[in-house]
Amino acid sequence: MTMNGYNKIDYVVNIVEVYRHAKGLSGEEVAKLFGDTGVFKFLEDFGDTLHCQSDETTIAEIDDFIKTQTP
Repeated sequence: MTMNGYNKIDYVVNIVEVYRHAKGLSGEEVAKLFGDTGVFKFLEDFGDTLHCQSDETTIAEIDDFIKTQTP
């Protein structure tokens, strides 16, 4: 699984780490949040675009996506 030569698994792991550090969460907490809100699928579907953005922009995109998934 690659996106423009970049491994999607590596990308997702990197985003989990970036998000974890930015939000002060554990890896387990991020994994649960991403799983419960569909962020993993979001990253799979839009990773080709997201990986070209800064980490800060990607975090903001994830936060916006999460807001649409929670009541």
